[in-house]
Amino acid sequence: MKFLVSIVIFASTLALTAQSVASDANLEREMNALFPPPQSNLTLAQPPEKPALESPTYYQKVAPGSVTLKWKESSETPAFHVQVATDPGFKWLVKEEHLFNGNSIEISNLSGGKHYFWRIAGVKPNNKNGHTKGPYASSMFETSSK
Repeated sequence: MKFLVSIVIFASTLALTAQSVASDANLEREMNALFPPPQSNLTLAQPPEKPALESPTYYQKVAPGSVTLKWKESSETPAFHVQVATDPGFKWLVKEEHLFNGNSIEISNLSGGKHYFWRIAGVKPNNKNGHTKGPYASSMFETSSK
C-alpha cells in the first residue's frame, strides 16, 4: 500500500512539474517577443582605417621652429591620436593629442639639428572597447641646424 501511495504521489509531482516547465517555456517565449536580443552593429566593431600621411615626407629636412603635419582626410574616422617625439619609441613626447579633429596640426618649438618622429592613428570614440583606435601610420623628419 505504501508503495502504491508513493507511486501516485510521484506521478502527480511529475504531472505538476511538467505543467510548470511548459508554462515557464511559454513565459520565456513571451518575454523574448517583448524584449528581443540586441543585434550587433558591425560598423561599430570595425577598427578605424590607417591614415595616409602626406607631409613632411620620411626623412625630410624642415626648418627649425615649427612644422605642419598633414595626412589625408577620412570620412570614416572622426578623430585622430597624434604623437610627436624625439625618439622612435615615443617615450619623449613633444606633442600629443588624443581626440584631434582635422587633417593637419602645427607643431612648434622644434629645436634645430634633431630628428623628430610622428605617428597618427584613427580613433572612433563610439566603437566598442578594444576597437576604438586603428593602426598607426608613422614617419620621421629632421630639422636643419639653422
